[in-house]
Amino acid sequence: MRIGIDAEPLSAPCAGIPRFVSNIVRELERIDHENLYYLYSRHDFALPFANIRWQKRIHPRVPVVLGSPYLRRDARRPGLDLFWATRSAFPVGLPPAVTRVLTVHDLVWRICPETMALRNHLVHRLLGSASLRRADWIMTVSEATRRGLVEVLGSRAERISVVYHGVDPSFAPQDKSGSARHIAQQYSASENYICTLGTIEPRKNLITLVRAMKILRERGDFPYQLLIGGQSGWRNAEIYASVRKCGLTEHEVKFVGPVREEDLPAFYSGSALFVFPSLYEGFGLPLVEAMACGVPIVASNVSSVPEVVRDAAVLVPPEHPEDFAQAIFRVASDSHLREDLVRKGLHRALDFRWETAAQKVLGAFIEISRLRAEVIG
Repeated sequence: MRIGIDAEPLSAPCAGIPRFVSNIVRELERIDHENLYYLYSRHDFALPFANIRWQKRIHPRVPVVLGSPYLRRDARRPGLDLFWATRSAFPVGLPPAVTRVLTVHDLVWRICPETMALRNHLVHRLLGSASLRRADWIMTVSEATRRGLVEVLGSRAERISVVYHGVDPSFAPQDKSGSARHIAQQYSASENYICTLGTIEPRKNLITLVRAMKILRERGDFPYQLLIGGQSGWRNAEIYASVRKCGLTEHEVKFVGPVREEDLPAFYSGSALFVFPSLYEGFGLPLVEAMACGVPIVASNVSSVPEVVRDAAVLVPPEHPEDFAQAIFRVASDSHLREDLVRKGLHRALDFRWETAAQKVLGAFIEISRLRAEVIG
């Protein structure tokens, strides 16, 4: 097959969707020795391999979803056999003869639209809805998202498969004191810290976490600094201001900005616990990375989070700072509970492998192409 891929995520910072796409591409190149791949993007990007069966198609002036000239040319008969839309939307003008495979990472635009910028919401609502109707096959990154597609949007369950994220082998338990010391030096932080990771935006529910830190400070005897890692997103002025409004300083809550890729295993490993208060997640990759690093977790009990962590975390309602404060203090002060969560988390993390994810993606490509050929034939 000649397979086209929306590769624009490969030029973005390596988090969330970009991390998913880059790892699937890397593993597909390793396991698939037959098909030809064409990677379409408005921005150039680096590939970790050289393979003549993989070709970049860079057109700087036209986004992939609008259908770049290279894509329109390659899609003509006898052109592309299949196109994989990696960001929930197909390019405009994709010929009917091309089999369409769509990955839906989440349903934020439908379930939590208030946590999205208006422009992003409109783009997802218009292009995402149309793409769902046109897809020959849909892949989601969690059962929670799959259920949402069926129950909320009426998609056909029999044409949806679940492809979990994987976790890189670099995410493994490291020396705790050494990791904490490294993070403290690199990010001007305390060696005694708890942490969270994600884009600084309303959906990550960081104000609830800041309020929980205020409660812990007022109770006294909580010696940990909260480190918030992640790039700045949208509508976050109130998030930054919440620290001051709660009477906290940088010694109690510190925004460290994007954590360098090479520092992430140490960032998790050096922390006393990982906190994830998100209002909604399509998957929640930081949860898996934290489990793989042997870190106990306190997280919200919504969307895909319970599915990902199972019994390897203390789960609480995301709207309740008091519950988060209580759970954080309980995990931080109970060594037996921490050991139990770490053991369960390490075991659960073994279920997430990029090779397995890529095999499922390739299997979906082959199966839907076969089924469509039978229908046409």
